[in-house]
Amino acid sequence: MTRVVADDLQDDEVSSLVEFMTATSSGQIIQHKKILQVSGLTNKKIKFLLRKFLYSRHLTGYGVLDTAGNFEILQIKPEEKQTERHETLSPTMPYWEPSSLLPHPVKPSDMVEWQGQPPPKRLQGNRK
Repeated sequence: MTRVVADDLQDDEVSSLVEFMTATSSGQIIQHKKILQVSGLTNKKIKFLLRKFLYSRHLTGYGVLDTAGNFEILQIKPEEKQTERHETLSPTMPYWEPSSLLPHPVKPSDMVEWQGQPPPKRLQGNRK
């Protein structure tokens, strides 16, 4: 006899789990609050059915933990990322703006005059 502990699931999800397992398997399932006792099924089949139930109900935040023949449905919590605090660095040199960012007057040689139509496009086969 194998035990399935579903403490993290809500009551209506536990009852639907019992219905799901009885409909999809030939084993005997007894429910005591949030603990299920399953007999007549292999551990591999039980784990498969539990994962299939979580997938079909779109419960992606839950997982199945197998500990010595007892299964537990747990809510998976993402690891909290610890932000590293760096000490505030003070500049050693004064900030100055580079000359390339400064605006400069437009010279006549920089301007391209448009004379009506754009230049013709070359085709790959027509090389002159």
